[in-house]
Amino acid sequence: MLSPFFRVLSRGKLTVLLFHKVPLQAHPLATGELDLSEFERVLQATLRLFRVIPLEDALMGLRHGSLPPRAACITFDDGYPDWLTGVVPVLERYKAHATFFITSGQFSGMPMWHERILHAIDAAPAGVAPIQLESTGHAPIIIGEGLERRRAVQQLDQLVKYQAPAIKEQLLRQLEQHTGTSADQVPVMSAQSLRDIHARGFGIGGHAVTHPILRLCTPEEAYREIAGAKEELEAIIRAPVRSFAYPNGVPDRDFSAEHVAMVRRAGYTSALTTHHGSASAGTSAFQIPRFTPWGPSVLKMDLQFARNLMQPPRALAEPEPAGRKVLMVAFHFPPQAGSSGILRTLNFAKNLPASGWQPTVLSAHPRAYEARRDDLLKDIPPDIKVVRAFALDAAKHLSVLRKYPGFVALPDRWSSWCLGAVRAGLAEIRQSRPSVLWSTYPIASAHLIGYLLHRRSGLPWVADFRDPMINGSYPSEALQRRVWGWLEPLVFQHATRCVFTTERAADLYRSRYPHAAGRCLVIENGYDEEAFVDNPPCREGVPTDHILILHSGIIYPRDRNPEQFFEALARLVRQPALAGRPLRVRFRAPVHGEEVAALAERHGLSHIVEIAPPIPYRRAIAEMLAADLLLVFQGSQFNTQIPAKIYEYLRTGQPVIGLVDKSGDTAGQLRKFDGVALADIADAADIEAVMGTWLAHPAGDDAGLALNRTAIQAYSRKAQALVLARTLGAAAGDVHAPEFAEAAAVASRAAAPANPTIPYDLPRQD
Repeated sequence: MLSPFFRVLSRGKLTVLLFHKVPLQAHPLATGELDLSEFERVLQATLRLFRVIPLEDALMGLRHGSLPPRAACITFDDGYPDWLTGVVPVLERYKAHATFFITSGQFSGMPMWHERILHAIDAAPAGVAPIQLESTGHAPIIIGEGLERRRAVQQLDQLVKYQAPAIKEQLLRQLEQHTGTSADQVPVMSAQSLRDIHARGFGIGGHAVTHPILRLCTPEEAYREIAGAKEELEAIIRAPVRSFAYPNGVPDRDFSAEHVAMVRRAGYTSALTTHHGSASAGTSAFQIPRFTPWGPSVLKMDLQFARNLMQPPRALAEPEPAGRKVLMVAFHFPPQAGSSGILRTLNFAKNLPASGWQPTVLSAHPRAYEARRDDLLKDIPPDIKVVRAFALDAAKHLSVLRKYPGFVALPDRWSSWCLGAVRAGLAEIRQSRPSVLWSTYPIASAHLIGYLLHRRSGLPWVADFRDPMINGSYPSEALQRRVWGWLEPLVFQHATRCVFTTERAADLYRSRYPHAAGRCLVIENGYDEEAFVDNPPCREGVPTDHILILHSGIIYPRDRNPEQFFEALARLVRQPALAGRPLRVRFRAPVHGEEVAALAERHGLSHIVEIAPPIPYRRAIAEMLAADLLLVFQGSQFNTQIPAKIYEYLRTGQPVIGLVDKSGDTAGQLRKFDGVALADIADAADIEAVMGTWLAHPAGDDAGLALNRTAIQAYSRKAQALVLARTLGAAAGDVHAPEFAEAAAVASRAAAPANPTIPYDLPRQD
């Protein structure tokens, strides 16, 4: 009956439930503690109204506008030995996910303080004298029997909780000495139990080391409690711990803004309080509220849920991130899938703060994306604000029988986001007062938005072209070409800087617009070092005795045509020296997989050629690391472009063969590296010779590949973000920034002879 009401009331809101011990049977001395049967009743009431999802997924959905309706999360605090045999099986039976926030000190012999009190009073001998805790000024506490012991537990809890850590430990030891008990007698969760809970798919978060009130700690003690829990828990479960729950958790009473900053500094990406209320898109990821429904009846629980949804949570004011601000206009941004531009913008945004720039990303609503992948959403740092404007894809939303009028797709199919993006961008400019604008092609409407924001605000504007906008016969549609022919000169008239990924592309525009030649500069693509850290090679189902040849990313049947490669390979596999050798040629996420498969079949190679679906980014990197040979296809149409994937290829330290136009920029870039071979993409005989040489000695040039791993470091995303930071500074009039950031760009290129790579290449946009 209440479901429709809750559907409306909970729209865009996240309810997070909080539980603690949940024993099979409540301890007679404990108060306010749900036992397992009561928890199951609350869980049933929750599932009747809400959809329970993992906390990490919920927080990403909340931030990026994709939170499902009636979303809720379940959390547990502290860490108890009977969770594994009690609440975990109940959660599994109801298919409900939960996140367990753990005090890590118990794994090194430091049980929770309130469990020590409970054990000391429960195990105290009959007739034990009242206890007078030193230095508290509190009257002696009668231990007695029955209800007196329950009252003693309550009194001691309240007395000990709000003590500084050192005093709290003194009082606990005094109590244990008085009752003849010991902390090592208190049951605690084992490290193996924690690993088992994590292995069963549940989330693990930090809850400090010893559960102190953070406001009663010195800054050094507080940070050790926060960061120490993360370090210890990650060592036990051998996986990242991203969320933190503040001990006791009431904002401004138990923790302050200083401790929020510590949680960020320790590397957590979210944190939870114990103040009631629901979270919405504007809620800080580091102050997510929680509450516990207590019933006792189902109707009362429903009313408690409703009241909690309407209750604004208490939150501390958090300081603005340091640094000058830049508003980045980018259609390609997670969760969009299919373009290397996603990683270019994402990694610029991630790494700019280290150089004193705080980005806000203005992007499109995910509904406009042809394909989406959520795996990169977690890589967006919580300090980066993402504003998403209304957007449609004309081909998907405005077509009838797969046709749509051309005027709704000018300058591209996603032009619908221009109006909303300009409105949202101007609002963000008024609010955050950025120093500079940045927009990125190949979605031409992004540059149109950048131009309109520049004209309305007067802010300097950096236009990131990456590759040529009008190039040869592209775009081929006459009306679209006319519109682009109007837009491109506007950019070069008004943009303070125009950025390209290759010198040839920059030179093309220097000659096309001589008046703007001094404003054109190069910031190459790069690779994300974090994607390679703790990412073991994975062959994705290919046995180790097979030779795995991999192309990762889009294949264009015309401009990255693999036909001559297949012709050469067909001749090679018939040679006696290669006959019977196990060989697998994998095209990962080629987009045009049917055309590639048809070509392979035409040349009799279907038994060794595999068309593989897209996979998450880190898995794509792991596959590159495991491949025996990596392939690049780049036809003459792309001679002014360098595919981003080559930088990731080179970072793997694996052999690379470039099937290219040898006069193009991709060939020129690959020639700078050792252990890389080139063949003419249009010449089967040349490909056969190069591939045959490698197949005869597939181990590769270890010395040359080692040099590649060293040389490629200058093309890390961090290095490229530094160049961009100096470019933004120059655009904003920073006298300390090298003119055009050219000095930084030259230094970066001189430090190593390479460029970055990505498992998904830049697709053409129509």
